[in-house]
Amino acid sequence: MDLKQILTLGIEESKARELVFKLEKYIMEKEGKMKKEFEQNLKALELEMAVERVLFIEKARNIKATKALIDFSRLDKNNIDEKLIRKIVLELKKDESTKFLFEDEESEAKIKGFTPFESNISKREAKKLSYEELCKYYQNI
Repeated sequence: MDLKQILTLGIEESKARELVFKLEKYIMEKEGKMKKEFEQNLKALELEMAVERVLFIEKARNIKATKALIDFSRLDKNNIDEKLIRKIVLELKKDESTKFLFEDEESEAKIKGFTPFESNISKREAKKLSYEELCKYYQNI
């Protein structure tokens, strides 16, 4: 509301000016509080995204479950420290009770054995062939 609208209600000009001043002050305070709250939520979201990024890099199997174990009280949302986040995640990764939440490098490095169903031979043909016949087939490839 502006001064002219308040004056049309039949209020004295001095009181109308005072009312407009109070309304503007209230609106500015409310806007300032909303802006601070928005900025705090944005910073918290940035921190969560940084944590999720580190968990992804460290190959967490379930990012949401692993993120629940992160001690956010050790982190500062105003000053996001990737090294500290990585340190906390590595602690979880090394801890015997939580290391199952991460992919282990050993399982990726292991060589998997031969299975005939990964080849271009159909399943029906592979069942009919003996081990020696399969070996001969793959030697010719």
